[in-house]
Amino acid sequence: MKRLLHWLLLISFVVTLSVPLTGLIVHKLASAVFLLLCLVHAAVYRRRLGPRRWALLGGVVLAFGSGVLSLVLEELPLVLALHKVISITCVFFLAIHIFVFALRCGRKEDAAV
Repeated sequence: MKRLLHWLLLISFVVTLSVPLTGLIVHKLASAVFLLLCLVHAAVYRRRLGPRRWALLGGVVLAFGSGVLSLVLEELPLVLALHKVISITCVFFLAIHIFVFALRCGRKEDAAV
């Protein structure tokens, strides 16, 4: 079940990032699914959540909230610029999180052999 959750998170993450290919409507749907899956992921691993992981989850929620605000307040380009900065920062830290998770899983498979 956790493996399925991880794959769904990865797929929704990639679809969310591919805005130029998929369009804005698919980006909105994928980001909503990604946010829900992030909350489920945090609930599943709640005992292992340290301050950095809580900050990462807060960044994802903040990026989602700024995206919603940029849709509502279209006439203010500053809100969209803020959303882009927050989103790029979240992508950077999520990539580090995924890389560390992949390294940890790789070490567990090596130890099992």
